[in-house]
Amino acid sequence: MTVTDVPAADTGRDGGDDVARKSLGTKSTGGKSLNKNSVLDKASIISIARGGAKPSQPENDELPWHAIATGEEVAADLGSSVESGLSTAEAERRMQVFGPNKLTEVEKISFWRRLWNQLNNMIVALLFAAAIVEGALEGWAEFGLILGVIAINTALGLYQEGRAEKAADAIKALLSPNATVLRDGQAAVLPAESLVPGDVVLLKSGDKVPADVRLLTAVNLQVQEAMLTGESVPVSKVLHPAPPAAGLGDRKCMCFSATNVVSGQGRGVVVATGDSAEIGQINKMVGTVESAQNNLVLQLEVLGRWLVLLVLVIGLIAFLLALLHADQGFKEAFESAVSIAVAVVPEGLPAMVTIVLAIGTTVMARNNAIIRQLPAVETLGSLNVICSDKTGTLTKNEMTVVALRTAATEYTVSGVGYEPVGEFSMLVPDKAGDANANGSRSQPLDGAQRTALQQLLKGTVLCNDSGLIKETPGEVAIAIEPEGAAAADGAVAGGGGKDKDKEQKAPKAGGAVRYSPLGAPTEVALLTAAEKAGLPPAAELKAAVPRVATVPFESEHKFMATVHREADGTGGGGSGGGKLVMYVKGAPDRLLPLCNTQIADNDLGRTAPLDPGFWKAQQAELSSRGLRVLALCRGELPDDTDLSVLSPAWLLSGGVNPEAAAEAAAAGKPPPPPARKLQLSMVLLVAILDPPREEAVRAVGVAHKAGITVKMITGDHALTAVAIGRMLGIVPGADEVAAAGYKAAHDQDAKGHKQQHHHHQDGHDTHHAGSNAVPVIAGPQVDAMDDAALKAVVLGCNVFARASPENKLRIVKALQALGQTVAMTGDGVNDAPALKAADVGVAMGITGTDVSKEAAKMVLADDNFATIVAAVREGRRVWDNIRKILIFNLPVNLAQGFSVLWSYILSMDEVPLTALQVLLVNLLTSVTLGLALAAEPPEPDIMDRQPRRRGKRLVGKLLLWRMVFVCAVIVTLVLGMFFWAGKDADTPGGGYGLNERRSEAFNVLVGSQIAYFVNCRYIKLSCFHPRVFVGNPIAYISIAIVAGIMVFVTYVPGVNGFFSMSGSMDGIQWARVVVCSAIVFVVVEVEKALVDPLFMPILRPILAWLEDHTPDCLSVKQSAKALQGACVRCTAGCLPAGKAEQERPKTPQPRGRSLSGKSAPSGLLPIYSGVSLGGSGTAAAAAMAAPPPGGRGAAPPAPPPVAAAAATSEANGKDGDVEAAAPSKGST
Repeated sequence: MTVTDVPAADTGRDGGDDVARKSLGTKSTGGKSLNKNSVLDKASIISIARGGAKPSQPENDELPWHAIATGEEVAADLGSSVESGLSTAEAERRMQVFGPNKLTEVEKISFWRRLWNQLNNMIVALLFAAAIVEGALEGWAEFGLILGVIAINTALGLYQEGRAEKAADAIKALLSPNATVLRDGQAAVLPAESLVPGDVVLLKSGDKVPADVRLLTAVNLQVQEAMLTGESVPVSKVLHPAPPAAGLGDRKCMCFSATNVVSGQGRGVVVATGDSAEIGQINKMVGTVESAQNNLVLQLEVLGRWLVLLVLVIGLIAFLLALLHADQGFKEAFESAVSIAVAVVPEGLPAMVTIVLAIGTTVMARNNAIIRQLPAVETLGSLNVICSDKTGTLTKNEMTVVALRTAATEYTVSGVGYEPVGEFSMLVPDKAGDANANGSRSQPLDGAQRTALQQLLKGTVLCNDSGLIKETPGEVAIAIEPEGAAAADGAVAGGGGKDKDKEQKAPKAGGAVRYSPLGAPTEVALLTAAEKAGLPPAAELKAAVPRVATVPFESEHKFMATVHREADGTGGGGSGGGKLVMYVKGAPDRLLPLCNTQIADNDLGRTAPLDPGFWKAQQAELSSRGLRVLALCRGELPDDTDLSVLSPAWLLSGGVNPEAAAEAAAAGKPPPPPARKLQLSMVLLVAILDPPREEAVRAVGVAHKAGITVKMITGDHALTAVAIGRMLGIVPGADEVAAAGYKAAHDQDAKGHKQQHHHHQDGHDTHHAGSNAVPVIAGPQVDAMDDAALKAVVLGCNVFARASPENKLRIVKALQALGQTVAMTGDGVNDAPALKAADVGVAMGITGTDVSKEAAKMVLADDNFATIVAAVREGRRVWDNIRKILIFNLPVNLAQGFSVLWSYILSMDEVPLTALQVLLVNLLTSVTLGLALAAEPPEPDIMDRQPRRRGKRLVGKLLLWRMVFVCAVIVTLVLGMFFWAGKDADTPGGGYGLNERRSEAFNVLVGSQIAYFVNCRYIKLSCFHPRVFVGNPIAYISIAIVAGIMVFVTYVPGVNGFFSMSGSMDGIQWARVVVCSAIVFVVVEVEKALVDPLFMPILRPILAWLEDHTPDCLSVKQSAKALQGACVRCTAGCLPAGKAEQERPKTPQPRGRSLSGKSAPSGLLPIYSGVSLGGSGTAAAAAMAAPPPGGRGAAPPAPPPVAAAAATSEANGKDGDVEAAAPSKGST
């Protein structure tokens, strides 16, 4: 059987154009033939592996790999042996059919193709045409100038974008070079490329998984899958199957290619290789996803078309007027027409736009945002949605203890991250005004309370195998805890972050001491909390209280135990005496059955009978806030305890000797009771979270104020994601939900039907999609939706949990289809397709993989969400400055040409400006003063504005108006002064010669442009203000240079003659130049004040009519068909409308939330109804959860909580040792 006989996996979704991938676990859909390294579905892989024979378990054909009951069944389906693997001959046969285990090469973009992409636009074509004409007329100076502008612009573009598509290469570098494989019953180390489906591979700590495998055995096996799933902690692997609809992060019986084994060992059967593996499908998506079209590039392309049309029309009119009306010869008329046409062309525009973008990239680089593609700078300014990863971006990726619960007291802990800076407070009942939602308030600890807390926390340090690294400037890193053995939740040293080998790359902030984890993040968080409470460093405490025995952590039991020799009353002990104390740390549901007492009154010397209901309720309350919960137990052992028999079985049996139990079992008798039953006391529960960065909380507030919605898309669990979202302010609280629901209903009743339809077209989808609002949607729910259903809810949900790579890509595309401009952040391989598809892909510089960086348009050097918001501010400044350049350049360029053109129309005896003068002004002011505008600082209100709508015109109504208005003012003054100076000598101010008149006209033109340049420093803000004198020193340097050149050209002999000017301008002429400049400045400032209230209401319908009747090739607006393709129809229906109605409403929803009062679709109720994040929380969390200035946006009223449903969804994905699912409140 050949590969072409195998049915292909479906590569589309609902027949649409979206790039999607077929899940490997599903049945074959039939269809097109496949080549080697194509993405094969499960049925195709089985068919090839078995040579066309049917699988041994036909009922498994409908199940994905991870849902089949056992790994042995998977191996049987693939025709492989669990004990001996494949034979060499069979492996070679399969290699011929499947192809090598490597990724498909992606076609590279050649240098010449990149060069052509830089030159292939209308403005550059227009400049080339102008250069050819100048060369034909032997205007070599102008010819060289224009070619120089083209060369500079092209070189800058190539320099910025020289690092082309390398994402696939970066992915290939992640693959394992070798693998340990069973062939013919013998273990052999083979190149990973030689693996085929059916091979049995052996995995151990430190290995890179060579292919996608279904596990056959697993002993304490933990795999770091952050690059694929986004989950920050290693995943404990199990053998039992996962539900068919489980997300990538919940398929714990599988290991995926290119992920890292951080502890334990295992054996698995290969189910997918090459492009059929998960990482291969991501590689396919990266190679086939098209980057979003940049708005600025499109706008400049359309502007170039308009300029070509304008130049041709003006040139033809000027030629005919010169030839027929001014009686010039053909050659002279042609030269005049060319000079006018060239004067209208903004030769320096491409270079100035590139320089503006380059300045923006430089400013951003100084602020830790590295731009890889120049046009992305402008796109940042138009963002209205930021989709951010959680771990390491919105949070520090540093697990932190935020709360403790003992039988007597609830404590809160301040501080974020591994640095031991923070304070413990205790919550006490209080009905006063400063009480929190639970009627309690925080109270600092006194000396006695702090001492008691230290004794309670001592066990979290002693029963701990991780360490905290303290690194100071100029010193070698110091391990506060030198022991780096396997930790309680199974992570090895350095394995607690998103990428262990990149954890040490984070830059030191200001030369301060830096703390980083050595071992499991959850255990390191316990060490940090202990130091906050005042305990000595772990190494000192462990030396004072030596460990004498250990029960290591096993994922099957989810706890670890240590035994210490502790001196009575002193807290220290040596090898010769003291009591034996056991500490047990692990999952609360596993430890609670082992306890029979609990510590009373926070005193280790006092115990009380265990209250299981209390501890279960506290665990449920902490878990409902998305916190990872650990329990700590303590017990004293008799001095004669045989520590050699310590084991999980010994603990679980209450102290029964394993040998005696085995003998009793062999004799068919029950195990004998222990000589002295093990007595354990529950000490406390510890709640751990990776909390938000404080600067990220502030940045989210700034983003909301700027009208930008922040969405969190994470691989983490739903409860944890919503808890972080609530702290950040992107998920509203219950009080806001209720208030917003009432407001939304009231506002909807107040709106008339006419107004609703006024906001249809691209704004309609935004409104309707936001009406179905839910707090959180999980990846499996996204998988179950078609594109229309996803569009219906994507704007109303700000938190997406357990998201797969395809989920992220579909979310980005759904937002873009609804008219949103989207930024997507990410650091893993799984983020690469969405990063490439987003309008601005943002990769992490510290923890990010090379794959994500190459797929992104921007890289964050500090992995900080706040840097994105700062980059948005810079992007808005860049857009403003490009508009300022156009608002300045286009009117003055038109004025330069029209001054000559109107002299023909008015039948003046002489033209006021020669061709050389026009070209000199064009070079002198358009470029020099235009470049000064490129350095303008941001205007004061830049982050108080709402985002500009997607596809907003660069040449908008204001610019079109200014082109006409300012051109008319300047042309009137130039021609008026030229005419006045030409009157006879009896007329005051008249009687000047032709060259003197041209000198005056030249200086009036230049002086008017200087005045207008000052006007353009602020588009709408008044320049009658002291701010005009500060902020941009380059502006006044440029003015001084231009003024100096004016005087130089006017008065230097030889130079003035070359430009047909005289050096004898007198005071009257200079006075007229100054007055004309002042007139331009004042008139434009008056126009600024009147343009919005007076002129725009008149101009809008006219320009809208013109836009409706503009050919598509000259229009920047998207067609109505393209926008309605994304429409989700409402009950009122979508009425056809002209182009004038396509713009989104300018009044956005509050703070960019896009939420309203309608309930969620019924299919989402199991996920979002269970998210009940009540409870006291922590002082730090409460402070961070406070609404940013300006209040929060509206959100829908939530239905009654169904916590049991949330518990079910969470239990499928949580590791019991670090996080417990929330049971229903009724059960507590």
